[in-house]
Order: sequence, then structure tokens, then C-alpha cells
Amino acid sequence: MAMPAIERRLLEVLAAAGPDPAATPANPRDCLDRAYEAAYAEDHYGAVTLARLGLEQATESDTDTVLALYSVLIAVAQIQDQTSDAEYYLAQRVDRLRRAGRKVQASVEADLGTVLFREATAAELPVLEAALEQLQATKAPVGVLADVKLAIAVAHSQKGVRSTAVALLEDAVEGYAAGERTDSLAGALMYLAHTYLQLDQPGQAVAAADRLLAIPANRALAASMWLLKANLVNTGEHDDEAIEYALTALELYAACGVRKGAISAAVVVAQLCAAAGDAESSVLAWRAAVQQAERGEVQEELTLRLALGNQLLEAEEYELAAQVLGKLLQRQRLIEAPHSDKARTLMSLGHAHRHAERTADTLDCWREAVAEFTGGGEYGEAARSLLAIGTLLSREDHDADAIVCFEAAVAAARKSSDDAAALPQALHALGHAMCEAGDQDGIAQLDEAIRLARDYGAHWYEADYSDTRARGLWALDHGPAAVSAALQAADLYSAADDAASAGNSELFAAHVLAELDRPADAVPMFRMVLAQPDISRMLRVAANLGLSSALDSLGRKDEAEEARRAAEEAAED
Repeated sequence: MAMPAIERRLLEVLAAAGPDPAATPANPRDCLDRAYEAAYAEDHYGAVTLARLGLEQATESDTDTVLALYSVLIAVAQIQDQTSDAEYYLAQRVDRLRRAGRKVQASVEADLGTVLFREATAAELPVLEAALEQLQATKAPVGVLADVKLAIAVAHSQKGVRSTAVALLEDAVEGYAAGERTDSLAGALMYLAHTYLQLDQPGQAVAAADRLLAIPANRALAASMWLLKANLVNTGEHDDEAIEYALTALELYAACGVRKGAISAAVVVAQLCAAAGDAESSVLAWRAAVQQAERGEVQEELTLRLALGNQLLEAEEYELAAQVLGKLLQRQRLIEAPHSDKARTLMSLGHAHRHAERTADTLDCWREAVAEFTGGGEYGEAARSLLAIGTLLSREDHDADAIVCFEAAVAAARKSSDDAAALPQALHALGHAMCEAGDQDGIAQLDEAIRLARDYGAHWYEADYSDTRARGLWALDHGPAAVSAALQAADLYSAADDAASAGNSELFAAHVLAELDRPADAVPMFRMVLAQPDISRMLRVAANLGLSSALDSLGRKDEAEEARRAAEEAAED
């Protein structure tokens, strides 16, 4: 699908007003579909109103529609704990069944009561199973058997006995199909598709979804199947299909006012578009998610606004991100949102200011974030916020202030009991900054970071911190120790399956040897780097240039010239 088409459809969703509650459905069938959709949207008043309107419009020939309308009324009444209303609507439904000559179904529903229109309790399950056994023995109509099987299946599924549930659902589906009960068939197929999904049977889930989509069904039900398919094909190989399915789900959910479903679909579209490199469509999808949350007064609205702001950052729309995040922060302050929520917004807002080169505003946001994280007891996140401040100060050549921030980050990280990664990260940053400032104590900070990484089994970080230690030793004029530490880091990188970083550590060791006026030792080190398989172009250029210089120092001019030519060739590749 062409990206402009995605943007156009998302803009249409954003421009659409959604369902008009004042619009009168044209006929009982439309009333039924709208009532179903209202029920899915958790608009119980709307569902009841539409179902009653459908009953007023219905004639004697609309038996199946009337029965379905009563089903909606019974189900919604039970959701609202209006037992007497549910029983009244059931009595009306049973009477209509008898008038239509469906005496067995009428008798079953009268005997079992409203349990067929909600999830059965553990105490009711044996009653349903006994009823099914008796109905099978008397060869009851397939549609009636399907009703009881569906109720039993839903109860088993809720208990986690999904293998039993799926067999019953399969039988119910075939029973409804044979009995030509399309509405019941659609509902059973929805349950079946989701049960297959829970059993990790994606092929069967998609087949059930496709079967549902091939028959008449209300928009909310169809949307749920499109979204299910989108999630199942979202494997990185079928991104266009996944986007199409999720976008279709969003359009349907938004059109019928099922806000939570629309939000879920919009989030999937946003994530898929971002993964496909379509930042513009991703931003539009996040906007759609926020809009749907606002219209439905959904609790997750503020979380979605943060996601929108972050996606705008990813799309490099920094000024727009700052506007969205700034308004979000105002809302959070107004409602006294949790400390951690405000802190995360402040961190993102700070990044927006940083990209817009407003350093003072960035620092203000991040310092406030530190206070909020600390107020919420999230000391690990407070430490990371301090690391961000320190890194920015260092880039602005405020090295002493940066070290103060890194020290505060270490102190905050030591208070954290549930964030093991924060302390070694803070120690690493502090140790590096201290070594660059000529403070010998920086090595002790790095040693602790390395030890923690080793204890946690974080082998790559152990290698990375060891590489920083080597560079810190060189900054402190401990050349031979720096060479040894760099080679140790290279070994650790290799053990962590990072050959490229291992090569960089070996290259650093070779350069230090050359700087120590030990070209004879540097030459084999440069050659060792060049002998590695799959060496990067940049590493090949740097190693050949270093080798050329070392060979020149040894008077080996021809070899030096050969290395220079190799560097030039690598640079041109």
C-alpha cells in the first residue's frame, strides 16, 4: 500500500465525527447492528435504547431480528445487574420463540434462564452440561445444541480449559451454520478465533476470522477480526498486510464508536508505520489514538498523549512535540498525576527542547524530572535523569558540574532496590568523567562498575566498561596498563560475540603502543586488527593508517606505502 494512501485514510478518521447518536436507524436490522456496536462500546444506555427502537419497528416477519434484539437486552440488563429486567426480556423472547414454532428452543431457554446470555458460574456449569447431554439424547435441533455448547465453551475458556472450549466452539459454529443463524454464527466465530489464538494456533485463528468476515456482521465484530489478523501477520514479513488490516479495524471501530477498540487499532497502526519508517503516518495514527481516547473519556488518554509526543520526537518534529508534551504536563499538574508520570513527560519534553537547542529549558525539565522521580521513589530513573543532565553539561564544557551530577546519579542509584542496571551505568559515567579530568579515583569507580556487570552476568557491559577503563588509564598517563586493559576488553567483547567492538579495543591498544614510541610492538597489533574477518571499512582505514605510521617509524617505507594504499582503497569502497 502506498504511504500517501495510509495518510489519507488516517486523516479521514481524524476528520470523521463518529456515529451520530441522534440518527434514527432505518429498520430493525440496522437497530440491531447499532445496538450490538453500542454494547461493544460499553454504551449500555445506547444499546438498550436502540434495541427497544428495533422492537418498535419490527413486524411479525422479523422473527430472527427480534430474537437477537431481545438477546442484547437480556445481556445488557445482566451486565447492569438488572435481574428483573433480564428475566422480563427473556420471557418476551421465549414467547416469541413459541409463536414462531420453535418450541424446543423456547423450552430450553425457559428452563435454563438467563445463563445462556452471560458467562456461566462454576455452579451453573454442571447444569448446562447435564442439559446438553439430555438435548443430545433427544436429538434437539442443531441450533439449540449450539446455544448450550457455546455457553459451556465460554465458561471453560474463562476457567483456562481451552482445549475443551475449542472443541465445543467448533461444534457450535457448525451447528449455527447448519441452522442458518448468522448472528449467532458470527459471535461463535469470534470466540473461536480468540480461543485458537490463546492456544497458539494462529493459522486456525486467521481461518476463523476470515470465515466471520465472509458473512454479514456488525462493524465492531468485523473490526475485532481485522485487528486480530493484523496482530497475527505482524512478523516483519507482511508489514503492508498488517497495516491494511489494522487500519481497516481502526476505521470500523471509529465509525461505530467503539473507542477502546479504535485506540488499540490506532496504536498498532502507529507502531507498524514507525517500524516501516513512515514517521508521518505513525504520528497521524497516534493522533487518532489520542482523539479516540478524548471522545471516549478513556483513562489511558494521557499515556497516549505521551506516546504521541515521543513519536513526534522520533519523527524529528521537535517544536510540535514540545507543544504536545507541554500541554500534557499542564494537564498532569492540574490533576496531580503520579510523580513518575510527570517525570517521564518532563524527560521527553527536555529532549524536545534539547533538539531545538534550548539547553536551559532542557536542564530545567530534567532537573524537575529528577525531583519527580525521587518523590515517587524511582531512584534508578532519577539516576538516569541525572546522567542525562551530566552528559549534556559535559557536552557544553561544564565538566566540573557534570561530575557533580554523575556523583548525584551514583548516590541515587545506590538507593534503588529494584533497578540493578542503574548503579553500574552511573559508576561508568562518573569514572569516565573523573579520569578525563585527571582524577585517579575514576579507576575505582570503573572497577566497581565492571565488578557489578560481571556479577549480574552482563558480559557485554563488562567488556564496554573495561574498554572505558583502558581509555581512562591512558587519560591518566598509565600507558602500559592501558594497553593491557584494552586487550582484556577485546577478549571480553569477543566472548560477548561483538567482534567489531573487540577490533576497536585492539586498535586502541595499537595506537597507545605507537604513542609510547613502541612501533615494533604496534605493528603486529595493527596487523592483528586487519586479520579479523568481516572488518568494517572505517576500522580497516584506521588500522592501515596506524600501521603505515608505525612502519614509517621503523624505516620500512615500502611496507608503509603499501599500508597507505590499502587505507586509500578502503576509504573509496
